[in-house]
Amino acid sequence: MAALEFRQLGKSYGRTTVLDGVDLAIGAGEFVVFVGPSGCGKSTLLRMIAGLEHITRGELRIDDRRVNELPPSQRGIAMVFQSYALYPHMTVFDNMAFGLKIAKLPAAEIRRRVTEAASMLGLDPYLDRLPKALSGGQRQRVAIGRAIVRRPRVFLFDEPLSNLDAALRVATRIEIARLKESLPDTTMIYVTHDQVEAMTLADRIVVLSGGRIEQVGTPVELYRRPANLFVARFIGTPAMNVLDACVSDAGDRVEVALGETALQLPIAAGAALRGRPVKLGMRPEDLVPADGDDAILSGPVSLVESLGEVTNVYVDVAGAAEPVVAKLAGTRQFRRGETIRLAADPGSMHLFDADGRAILHGTPADD
Repeated sequence: MAALEFRQLGKSYGRTTVLDGVDLAIGAGEFVVFVGPSGCGKSTLLRMIAGLEHITRGELRIDDRRVNELPPSQRGIAMVFQSYALYPHMTVFDNMAFGLKIAKLPAAEIRRRVTEAASMLGLDPYLDRLPKALSGGQRQRVAIGRAIVRRPRVFLFDEPLSNLDAALRVATRIEIARLKESLPDTTMIYVTHDQVEAMTLADRIVVLSGGRIEQVGTPVELYRRPANLFVARFIGTPAMNVLDACVSDAGDRVEVALGETALQLPIAAGAALRGRPVKLGMRPEDLVPADGDDAILSGPVSLVESLGEVTNVYVDVAGAAEPVVAKLAGTRQFRRGETIRLAADPGSMHLFDADGRAILHGTPADD
């Protein structure tokens, strides 16, 4: 097992800063996922851990040892790339064994390690095949197997599923989850822009934006208690609805004016909020159709996405900068142009200040 620590880690190319002051501790045996939009620095950070990118400033420590200048081969790290990076003229066995042969391990030990890894990944029938005879998912498993046989202390995954189709992504994601269960003492760091991968695989998620960490937490923590609007809208599909509002009263409970509707949020806020403009966040899955006085939003339907199990209904609400999305049961039928009224439990709502920092979080009923 290996623990990692980033101390004010930074990376610049000339005058362009890619990562700026990253502080993070990763425990031994953790599965940590880096997520964020394109260009946020997540892959660069992974390559700095691997030793493939020079660290401009700050310090990277593995098991409390500074490794800034340590060559990649001496860090005890194995990396699985997005593009597989298999040798096309070598069989699956030889691809998986190549690094061990370079390290001059005995032939019997090489065969034992490759056979064990192949069995773990379901690659036994393909050991004599060339990569061109494999599917994309099988090639990715070979790339993972090549990393497993090295018995690294840290696994690095750089968007390993992005080249696969939807079905293969699900199947390979399951394989990676099983891999973690079978290697509980190995630290794994995984980069993706796909929040489904992050939410289903991670012990903790690190959300990055603009070269900085926005929030670190478990998938549930990030979903239920986002630190700011960026995290709130990045985590969750469809993204959280955000509407302009104003705190019209503040005491034991928060009264928020949303257009002509006054919402009582069951969370103490303090008088300092009175009269302040705020952003009110409502997740699409927390909105429900309403026929009576419970409705807080209404408007014509502009788009309907029928996905089978669920239906995403986009509603043009007066004063909203963009359509409000409600994630409803797939059995409900809606037509474009139809007026719909929506309600939500005030206890499920989120409040952010004008700068996007979280002020209040609702408390789901099962908390």
